[in-house]
Amino acid sequence: MSDTKHTRDHPPLMGLLDSATEAYLAEFRRELEKAGYEDIRPTHGCVFRFVREDGMRLTELAMYAGMTKQSVGELVDDLVDQGYVERTPDPQDRRAKLICLTDKGVEAQRKGFGLIDEIEARWAERFGPERVAALREVLEEIVAEKAPHAVPELAALEAVAASTG
Repeated sequence: MSDTKHTRDHPPLMGLLDSATEAYLAEFRRELEKAGYEDIRPTHGCVFRFVREDGMRLTELAMYAGMTKQSVGELVDDLVDQGYVERTPDPQDRRAKLICLTDKGVEAQRKGFGLIDEIEARWAERFGPERVAALREVLEEIVAEKAPHAVPELAALEAVAASTG
């Protein structure tokens, strides 16, 4: 039987994760604007995070982003209008389209990933590299077990480790 008393001596982990994410994204957004990318909204991040040089189908992008095809399609339309992505025929199935970064999109993605690295380095300097590395390790373990589909980068890292180990 659960205790109906809701007294806690510490905030819920989910609240801490949400607040840390908000702080991280606010810092990222400020840096992105300073770099001249005021037209990129936080919601565009799902496209820049997952699409690579060979492109990706909208259905796959929506699955990785955890969003509906319609929602991701609207974001892609917006980025097409801004010149960051284009739809090209899929060589495997000419009826399907791939979402591909344009040169402008590749540069924006490169800048965004660079800013993420800079923020992580500042956080490591501020909070300690060992602590940030430990946080990353725990989060990677949780995601690998509970939501591996949400972070394809982890699967790629595991494949490399398996082939070299």
